Amino acid sequence: MSDSESDSQESSSSTGSPTEFDLASTGFKPLRVLYSRKAQVPVPAATLLDNVSQFESKFKLLGGYDQAYSLERVSEAQAASSSKKLAVPQGQVPVRRFQPHQGLVEVSRPARLRRSIFTKLDLFEGPMECLRGWMEKRVRVKVYTRKQKGVRGYVTGFVEIFDKQWNMALTDVFESWKRRKYRYSQNKVCALGEPTDCSEQLRKMGIRVPDVSVKAIDRKYVQCTRRVPQIMIRGEQVVLVTPDPSEEAKQVDPGS
Repeated sequence: MSDSESDSQESSSSTGSPTEFDLASTGFKPLRVLYSRKAQVPVPAATLLDNVSQFESKFKLLGGYDQAYSLERVSEAQAASSSKKLAVPQGQVPVRRFQPHQGLVEVSRPARLRRSIFTKLDLFEGPMECLRGWMEKRVRVKVYTRKQKGVRGYVTGFVEIFDKQWNMALTDVFESWKRRKYRYSQNKVCALGEPTDCSEQLRKMGIRVPDVSVKAIDRKYVQCTRRVPQIMIRGEQVVLVTPDPSEEAKQVDPGS
């Protein structure tokens, strides 16, 4: 095909009968209008819409395609259609109207088990089960506590509560521990100097300190004892827990 023939075809495609470019005629051809250079917009100031669906919805508000399009008429029609809806009285919450098959479905969920230290006590086994029995029977126990190296002393009392880490709370407590005598030798570990008794300063501040009795064991160590109403022992300080032998001896020989 020669160049002259192709140019003639392009010119014939761009040209056409006036009815093909007329939107109101029956011979209107949209594709010819899209690819033709002679196509003209009938109304240059027409409102641009996003798609055909929006065009159809606007004319449905006006009453049909034979109606004259106007933004004012469209806004009036939208206001009239919105006013037909039921207005909710002031101060009342709108209620959604469900169809019979859209009703709410009642769901019964099992009660959630909330675990706590009191619910876990019944699940303990082994040594902790024995400790639970002593707590329930109000048996006085003896708890040996540790220090950095070795056993520090012991604590006796009634167990009120404990957990799996051996943290326990005791009441009616008698505590005994062993420490080194002051001023026996220079303390090279402590960088704060020699330890001092601050009980008097605490009493002035309104803090009551339990009385501690000190008894010499040998040249280097003394035995300290005190009584407190209650105490909390961390599990990492516990070495051994046994029933208090002195209480067992009282039960075997009540007259002593």
